[in-house]
Amino acid sequence: MADDGTPITYRIKFEKDHSSVKASYDLSVPIGDPALIAAFQISVDGADLISNFLPGQSRFSGAQFHTLPHPGQDATVSFSISSSQGWTASDSDVLRGSQTFDDAEFSN
Repeated sequence: MADDGTPITYRIKFEKDHSSVKASYDLSVPIGDPALIAAFQISVDGADLISNFLPGQSRFSGAQFHTLPHPGQDATVSFSISSSQGWTASDSDVLRGSQTFDDAEFSN
């Protein structure tokens, strides 16, 4: 959950379609704020999907894809974010294996 301090605005969405999961994300620091994005990670079933993040950015967005090895089983999705000013946010949810299509969304 979020701590007090400078917020990073974020919207993260995981969308399951059969065995494919699309994870889209959009993070930004308010204009004029001295904080920067210090760390960002999203994962599906323990697999880290962000390999190209460089600390110190004021905006970071994109999409990553992951193939579930066992789409009939539940898959945990999670994220964590921190700023250079000490603000943090993290959460997790489950994409249900019993559902062919499912999603999980996080935002502030």
